Amino acid sequence: MSVIFRGIITWGSMPMLVGVATLLVWRKSVRQFVYFFYYVIIGELTGVVRLCLHDRYSRIYYYTYWITDLLVAIAAFLATYELFVRRLFPRFYTVQFYRYLFPTAATVIVFLAAPAALELNQLRIIIRAIHVLGVLQVAVLVFFVSLMVFMGRRWERYEFGIALGLGIQSAALLLTSASWTQGPRIRAITTELPVVSYDIACLIWLITFLKPERHSYAATVPVSPEVLQEAKKWEETLKGSLTKKKDPD
Repeated sequence: MSVIFRGIITWGSMPMLVGVATLLVWRKSVRQFVYFFYYVIIGELTGVVRLCLHDRYSRIYYYTYWITDLLVAIAAFLATYELFVRRLFPRFYTVQFYRYLFPTAATVIVFLAAPAALELNQLRIIIRAIHVLGVLQVAVLVFFVSLMVFMGRRWERYEFGIALGLGIQSAALLLTSASWTQGPRIRAITTELPVVSYDIACLIWLITFLKPERHSYAATVPVSPEVLQEAKKWEETLKGSLTKKKDPD
């Protein structure tokens, strides 16, 4: 792979992220997608820091790369939470378990990875935290996309573009992680997959926000009371399992 082509692949997302952030502000969509906007800003700042410290053989760059990658993974996770739980299925937000699940999971992972960030010899914890977030994000995407198909929920243009980009990134991360247990040839093929998928996602978001969104006024099928009731039952079951005390002998 030539140096020029590698540079385009590695840093090509930076100008696109600037374009996405600008379009979000111009379209006055920041309030609609607050976490996604933060995710775009964090991604751009991460790119700037990595570019300034770029040296493939530098230990500082190596640790900076993975620590900033954790921040990007957390931001992507919260952007997914915002898209589905707060926008597409807002009635799930009334169930406390689902309202606090995503922020709590992100916070716990941050606290687990923080010691590793301070003690750089524990970098493996950070990488594992990134993989956990990736798996959770894919699970959330699969669950809510399946629910949308089942409930007949219609996609808006911006929502679909954001979800598509996040889905491509998450799938690439899982494929790359899975390839680490395979032979060196397969690992070599998937090495650039996360970077390429990130570029593709940024391009999708840039195209998505180029035009103003035309809101569909067609009636959508809401989440049924039975689904919400079942969700609340799971919440009560979880609370009971956490607070139940053993009976004395």
